[in-house]
Amino acid sequence: MSDSYEEFRDRVARIYDAKGNKKPMRASRSQISVDHDGYVVIRSARRGPQVPWTGILMLAVAFFGVKGAVMSRLGPDFYGAQAQRLEPASVLEQVGAWTMRPDPVSRWVAAQISSLS
Repeated sequence: MSDSYEEFRDRVARIYDAKGNKKPMRASRSQISVDHDGYVVIRSARRGPQVPWTGILMLAVAFFGVKGAVMSRLGPDFYGAQAQRLEPASVLEQVGAWTMRPDPVSRWVAAQISSLS
C-alpha cells in the first residue's frame, strides 16, 4: 500500500512541477487525449492572432468625434474648403485631405454637437 502511495505522490509532484501547468487552461480551447500509459492528457489549443476590436472601435469613435467637433466649430463649408486645399499637395497631405473629407458620420456628429450649443 505504501509503495503505490509513494508512486502516486511522485506522479502528483511531477504534474505540479511541470512548466506548462502555470497558466490556467480554458475548457473550450483544450484538446483531450489519452496517453499510451492510459493517462488523460489535456493540452491547451494554440490561440490564433486576436484583433483588438474594442481599441479599434474607440479609435474610430474618437476620430469621428474630433472631426465632427472641428466641423461643428468651423462650419461645414469652411471645413470642406480647407480639406480640399490640401489635395494638390504632396502624397502625405493628400492622405490627410482624404481622411479630413466631410463624410456622413462626421456631419451627423457635427449636427449633434451644434444642437447642444
